[in-house]
Amino acid sequence: MTIEIAIVFVVIAAALYLFASEKLPLDITAFLILITMMVIPLLGHSQWLLDRGVDLQSAFPTVSEGLSGLSSTATVTVLAMFILSAGIQRSGLIHVLGKRLFPLVGNSELRMMLIIALLVGFISGFINNTAAVAVAIPLVLSMARRLKMQASRLLIPVSFFGMLGGTLTLIGTSTNILASAILKDRPEFGREIGMFEFTHLGLIVLGVGLVYFMTVGRTLLPKKDRIRLQHEDEETFIVELGVPEGSPLIDKSLEETGFVERSQIELLKLQRDQSSHIKRAASLNIRAGDVIQVRATVRQVMDLLKSDEVDVISDMERPRQARADGQLVRVLLRNRQRFSGQLASEASFWNRYQARLIGLETEQLKTRRLGSETLHVGEIALLQISKSALTKLRRHPDLVLLDEHLDQYDRKRMWMAGGIVTAVVLGAALTPLPIVVTALIGIVAMVLSRCIEKDDLYSGVSWDVIFLLAGVIPLGIAMTKSGAAAWLGGLLGHFASDWHPIFVLMALYAVTTLLTEMVSNNASVVILVPVAIALGDVLGIDVLPMVLAVMFAASTSFLSPIGYQTNTMIYGTGLYRFTDFAKVGAPLNAILMVVTSLGLYWLWVV
Repeated sequence: MTIEIAIVFVVIAAALYLFASEKLPLDITAFLILITMMVIPLLGHSQWLLDRGVDLQSAFPTVSEGLSGLSSTATVTVLAMFILSAGIQRSGLIHVLGKRLFPLVGNSELRMMLIIALLVGFISGFINNTAAVAVAIPLVLSMARRLKMQASRLLIPVSFFGMLGGTLTLIGTSTNILASAILKDRPEFGREIGMFEFTHLGLIVLGVGLVYFMTVGRTLLPKKDRIRLQHEDEETFIVELGVPEGSPLIDKSLEETGFVERSQIELLKLQRDQSSHIKRAASLNIRAGDVIQVRATVRQVMDLLKSDEVDVISDMERPRQARADGQLVRVLLRNRQRFSGQLASEASFWNRYQARLIGLETEQLKTRRLGSETLHVGEIALLQISKSALTKLRRHPDLVLLDEHLDQYDRKRMWMAGGIVTAVVLGAALTPLPIVVTALIGIVAMVLSRCIEKDDLYSGVSWDVIFLLAGVIPLGIAMTKSGAAAWLGGLLGHFASDWHPIFVLMALYAVTTLLTEMVSNNASVVILVPVAIALGDVLGIDVLPMVLAVMFAASTSFLSPIGYQTNTMIYGTGLYRFTDFAKVGAPLNAILMVVTSLGLYWLWVV
């Protein structure tokens, strides 16, 4: 071991300590690494050291190499994918797909697992898996409440399937993109990994994860939630829906159409002329002019306003369809003279406040219709109002504005956003253009088509991940230039010289998994990919399966809530103990270690 290699290992040890202890934010630690890599050859260069065979300038990155992480194709590609994922998230495409799929669940936990795998798993292969999980969490929580399932039995599968889905394509995770960029710079390989080059193995891994959760994994999940989960949309309102002429619901029952399950609302009754139907509300065939009374959250009301099956009724004195472009606000009725004893249909919300009454936050109505309900001071109502009228409402003494609810989804551009991301993926797969170029073109298309606004270009990016990548990439350069990777690969190769390639791949997978639990997945890739390449050279094993072993292991970190972003997100709900992740994740990691290693051997080594 040379002095240069020893210094690199000291820096790595210090970086591992800071990453694992989290004494500093991960991105700050990464910047310290970047600065250290550039400072050592500048301050440590001397003729005295050169005379003794120590050449720090040739062993460590130059200033331009140290800053290359900021302009690396890996960093720029990950940045672009964050923005494209934000465009997909803003469009509501995942939300709509989830609403279409989740009614298929029925009351079956097994079917719920299958839907989660289909929705989160496959989508995570094409957009950032953190974004896919973030959108899926409220959908899954809503279904869990409706079906009276334990949310803690569903959120770990959401996170794990997000990670498993990230192994389907090159752009599934930042880890894949970073590993590909490192591999491209090595003469042993000299190119980027193809968009779908390892998809067949990713499908096997995703399939194994699905089988695991439908069998053994289910028994290891928590039996009940640690706490009662409070959700931001838990407030519900009684709302009335009119059935217009030409509605797809006409001449079919709500049970038959699946409208209630698809909308995730609670059906209260069906009002037809002067008759109210409660027990038969779901089984009666719907007619034009029927009024469906439901209980819904704000998010569900927003979806109903965009529905072509029903009209949300407002203006109780002259029932009409609510506008689909208004903003929903939650208000408390304060003026006793104006509201006490007043019927909802006579409160004249439109004439006084340019707002439409949409629903009331109450356990049940005392009358048949919402319009004939008597209002009381202190009661909470859901109103729809324009942005211009909202300014006046904030200052009005009759009402207390409690919450403003903006629909974050732009449904008009939903399929446009999906089409742009599809074009980005296919462009990289079917043309000579690299993924970084097609992704940047995709961002321009998103902006020009207004699928994403200027503010979302910045807010949609996880800057800590970008700075982490920019900071750790120079560490990988030092591993190669100093000879540390080759030295460590030779040392490991000496001990593993008699091992079967499958056991070499399994050992590499296990080391990566454990290191990822201590540091970030991207830091693990930067440290271990050069070692994997050197080890492959020593043992005569092809470079690609060695790198894929590191990549797959770093992308499927199940053992703790801090090993991967999606685990941290669901751990933050308070539903889990720290040890729940190891209990469910350790067997899956062990199974995938064997399955992935066998797959790599049979698909690439033999």
